[in-house]
Amino acid sequence: MLTRTSLLLVLVTAAFSLGAAEAAPGETAPPPRQQAAATQIPFGFTLGDAQQPTTSHVAKLGSDITFPPGTFDGSLGGLTNTVPITGKLAIPPANGYFVAFRFMPTTGRVEIIPDGDATGTATVHTGKDKDCKATQTNICADTDVTAKVFIRLSDVKVDGRPLDVGPDCRTAQPAAVTIKALVPISPPAPPVKVTSTFTTPEFAGCVGHEDVSRLLTGLVSGPGNTFVSNLQLRCFSTGCKS
Repeated sequence: MLTRTSLLLVLVTAAFSLGAAEAAPGETAPPPRQQAAATQIPFGFTLGDAQQPTTSHVAKLGSDITFPPGTFDGSLGGLTNTVPITGKLAIPPANGYFVAFRFMPTTGRVEIIPDGDATGTATVHTGKDKDCKATQTNICADTDVTAKVFIRLSDVKVDGRPLDVGPDCRTAQPAAVTIKALVPISPPAPPVKVTSTFTTPEFAGCVGHEDVSRLLTGLVSGPGNTFVSNLQLRCFSTGCKS
């Protein structure tokens, strides 16, 4: 049986050993527990409204595609300084109308397929009458976010006649759409118009009766395309679903 003196000796020895292990020279202390799990503050935006629907201008064809309202749901890595931002982009498919070769009416279904999560940074500001004056909110953020998306085509018709593009006609590589804008992150907030210019990569896999990938690449692919939308803050922090 341990006496009181021997019990104290054991406790002191154990405490000394633990302290020596933590303070051993040349060794790095383990990171605090709170650093292991980074702060994740959820948010949600609606893309597109009656004033400014989500549109994409196809430079080569000189035509616009108007998409139904979409969503961008993600999280901020904090509310101070510059923090990471990630999110999931979801835009419903849309039917497009183009004039190929300047005389041939062409229609098709356009689908935006995200290639993983959108990622970037957000520099958080505060002050409705200062840094956030443009957004009319107490908290806002300068965002620099890139979404990589494949562009898929289906149900293509040329001059009213079906053009068989196969079941997996899409860009060979994802297009990179980067949004840089000052956005509100405290509701209520007015919508913010965002724009981006991007390059449409070459098409691949457009094989039906024959491979028309090169034809579609020549008609659609290239630089100078634009993405325009209104971002409406839908929820932030506790107002968002986990």
